[in-house]
Amino acid sequence: MPTSTTLTSPVLSEWLNGYDNHSSVFASPACSIMAQGQVLQLRASNTDRQLAVKAQQLLDRAKAENLPGFIMGVLPFNTNKPAHLFVPRSLDIQARLQPAATPSAPTTYTRANLTAHPRAQEYEQLVSAAVPVLDGTPLSKIVLARTIDVQLERPLARRQLLENLIRLNPHGYSFGINLQDDSNDNACFFGASPELLVRRTGAEVSINPLAGTAARVANAADDLHVGQALLASEKDRHEHAIVIDTVVQALAPYCAELHVPDGPELAKTATLWHLSTSIRGILKAPYASSLELALAMHPTPAVCGAPTLHARDFIEGSEPFEREYFAGAAGWCDANGDGEWAVAIRCGKYERQQIRLYAGAGIVSASDPKNERQETGNKLRTMLNALSIDPDLIEQGIHQ
Repeated sequence: MPTSTTLTSPVLSEWLNGYDNHSSVFASPACSIMAQGQVLQLRASNTDRQLAVKAQQLLDRAKAENLPGFIMGVLPFNTNKPAHLFVPRSLDIQARLQPAATPSAPTTYTRANLTAHPRAQEYEQLVSAAVPVLDGTPLSKIVLARTIDVQLERPLARRQLLENLIRLNPHGYSFGINLQDDSNDNACFFGASPELLVRRTGAEVSINPLAGTAARVANAADDLHVGQALLASEKDRHEHAIVIDTVVQALAPYCAELHVPDGPELAKTATLWHLSTSIRGILKAPYASSLELALAMHPTPAVCGAPTLHARDFIEGSEPFEREYFAGAAGWCDANGDGEWAVAIRCGKYERQQIRLYAGAGIVSASDPKNERQETGNKLRTMLNALSIDPDLIEQGIHQ
């Protein structure tokens, strides 16, 4: 990929002029990528830890066919299920996007039908049933999610959604990945994640796990108090520490150096406070690719729980829906192994005028079911706002 010094910083709305139904987008603080078409595709699981090997074979084939040395796509929550990776026909890679002086006029969905699954009370019951088993024998944390299905009155306004996601998430990782490559109203997976799973640039590697969340409020003084209370919360710091310990153990074998702060700091989005730890490392030679590193850490306890396999089994036996790509990862990897992968949260899957939105909360022994349900509602607001759903419909949907 070109270095940041060779990239320009286009205005968001102008950059999106190149977007159509064949486009897939990934925008981060480091770069903005628009891929056109999907000439070569890889739909394979990570069974026997072979997905990174198959991805490299796809990159080798792309080189032989004079295609971009670049793969993009999404990983599922359960890597025993197929990922969707592809080599595009062409690429536009730029620096971080600049917001437009005047955002595009929104198209508000006033007649969208929202259906929660499980409903609010059922989700609290799900959390209540989970808390007693979180005593460390073996489970110490699980992440339980719920969904809202949004039936739209007309096809998705994709470009508007992407503009909203990127504008509302300027310091995060916004994506819209096509799951099909055609000119119709094709299926896609989109999101505005605040969480970096991994970034690799040469020998340097960065990860930024988030765990521990509180809703922001309008009053500045009260909002700061909310953030400081989160930073001091024993329950949330415990949840965060579980995540950090696990990702460090997974990343350490690949690194000659690994720098881990003593404790978390606060990070914020437009609607939420998070506990955040930025970890930096220097890779051992030969350097693992960004995709290989992502697969080594995924799924982290931030989206699954600990220990990972026990938590995943509990989730899949408890949640009344299939996660698919939710709590997976979205991103890219080039022929040099550099790339970025974001944790697939604050996201949704679109198909045939229906969107399934997802939100989860980390559950530990000190969790309160009502608070966890409220947390998932606050997270769902991120995507519902970006979709320009009528505010009254949003409130009805998240409190069902």
